[in-house]
Amino acid sequence: MKPKKKNGVLTFCCSLMPGAAEMYMGFMKNGASIMVVFFLSIIIPAIMGASDVFMSLAFLIWFYGFFHARNLVHCDDEEFALLTDQYIWDEFLDGKSIDFTSEKSRKLFSVILILFGMACLWSCVSDMVYSLIPEAWWDAIYPVVSKIPGILISIIIIIAGIKLINGKKEVLAIEDKSNQ
Repeated sequence: MKPKKKNGVLTFCCSLMPGAAEMYMGFMKNGASIMVVFFLSIIIPAIMGASDVFMSLAFLIWFYGFFHARNLVHCDDEEFALLTDQYIWDEFLDGKSIDFTSEKSRKLFSVILILFGMACLWSCVSDMVYSLIPEAWWDAIYPVVSKIPGILISIIIIIAGIKLINGKKEVLAIEDKSNQ
């Protein structure tokens, strides 16, 4: 199926479901991959009983899918003709392959798995503790206990963001020195 621009109103309606507008325009790989990532971001945390922090990823993916579809619709004809149907992760990798054997990739994947596991474990442990603590006490401490995973993950995300910014500043400083 050759991708082509379609009716703007129907494309807008399809863009409300991540990936559907891309599929409607003929970008099957792109649309299906966005849709799969969106539904997995809802299903996996729900099955694992994970924290609501992980569910916020679904909103981020929904917004990405919506605006990605809108950008496709508003491409001029020349730019639209140059677009290829590719999986969504290929757009972010720019032709590079994912090397799961590299140390950096393994560490990142390990950290993600550890955080996910800790959130799931916290949910299970807090339910077991609930059965041991008198209800009056639990009602007093539950608001604090239930927020700990979200607070920890938020702190880790902030620290990672600061490290990324500092790393980018160092790269820019090196590039600036080499240009001078």
